[in-house]
Amino acid sequence: MKSVKRFKYKCLRHLVRSASFLTDPSKGDIMIRKLAGRLLPHTDWGNQLYWRIVFMKRFGRRPECPPRRFTDHLHLVKTDGRLVDPLYQYCTDKEYAKDYIAGVLGPGFTPETYAVLRNDADIDAFAPSQLPCVIKPTHASGQVMFLREADESIDKDKLKAWRRIEYYGAGREFNYRHLTPKIIVEELVSDGSGSIPKDYKVLCISGRPAMIRVRSERTTETTVNDYDTSWEKMNFRWGNDPPGPPVDRPPLLKNMLSIAARLAAPFPLVRVDLFASDSEIRVGELTFCPLGAWSRVLPDSADFELGRLFQ
Repeated sequence: MKSVKRFKYKCLRHLVRSASFLTDPSKGDIMIRKLAGRLLPHTDWGNQLYWRIVFMKRFGRRPECPPRRFTDHLHLVKTDGRLVDPLYQYCTDKEYAKDYIAGVLGPGFTPETYAVLRNDADIDAFAPSQLPCVIKPTHASGQVMFLREADESIDKDKLKAWRRIEYYGAGREFNYRHLTPKIIVEELVSDGSGSIPKDYKVLCISGRPAMIRVRSERTTETTVNDYDTSWEKMNFRWGNDPPGPPVDRPPLLKNMLSIAARLAAPFPLVRVDLFASDSEIRVGELTFCPLGAWSRVLPDSADFELGRLFQ
């Protein structure tokens, strides 16, 4: 057993010292994550080393402290321990976050919950009684199923697989660590035409809205545009989704920013995800590590420019 541990530590020392290996784009990013994930324990020092290794691989450099770039600020959010706070964990859970939102804003600001599937038996017995609806896990991010018609088939094996996702294990975001895996079925908020509405993601820093990311065409090709709070387009790339055509300023923009600021008050950084029509606003969820804090900002000058938002 001791020889195995010594071998692991030798591998880790070699991995950390080989900066050229970590920053070489020809080396697989997924391979690095899997190797570091298996070798490094889920302890404070293991997590810190894991985050550092993956950061170096993603960005080709070491994280700065104190941070100046936007990406370094996000890395700090992920690694400085704030995500252990029970409020972060509570608000990360998509079922419980609705209680927090209702407590701050009052009722009627979240999509209606139709059902919560807490185990495989619930999934097997599930038959939608209210349509259309959205189905997604409460303890992970990125998985979503839209159900519109009564005779539309439901991939229940996929729902069971979603219940078994260990999201904390993939990125070691502490706010996901103790969440109970379950599936939530909720109202599909429409834009009035029956289409999926645009997703307005308001990034708030120190309780103040700083920028709005608009995600469109979610069922086909996803496009993303970024705007400041005066609805001036911001020209940079963050993440893999391509930019789309200009998006009209939403009629309820002022209300959207006010709602986001109220929900963001306790948090140094949070992204408030909203759906908005011409007459109403719904809050989808709260996100504390946008894009996992692992996506590059291009060009590099924009990374520094966005970093100034934290001042």
